[in-house]
Amino acid sequence: YIAVARFQVRFLGKPLADLEPRLIERGWGALQRLEDGLAATPFLAGQAVSLADVALVAYTREAGDGGFHLTGYPRVQVWVTRVEAALKIA
Repeated sequence: YIAVARFQVRFLGKPLADLEPRLIERGWGALQRLEDGLAATPFLAGQAVSLADVALVAYTREAGDGGFHLTGYPRVQVWVTRVEAALKIA
């Protein structure tokens, strides 16, 4: 959902206000599930960076482009920084 919103806004020039409400709702839901999932471990699949982290960090770190700011998701913010450091992409 975040990737679709980002694409529509950034590359198609669609205003945030014109995005489908269900897309926005699901994007926020995905961020909340990510936030909740990071409560127990520093990475998505445990104590070390995994393919799950690599797959999700790419769009999560650019979520603001689609109107999804990470301000209310402190675990997600820390996780993005942690994965960027582990992958040396910061």
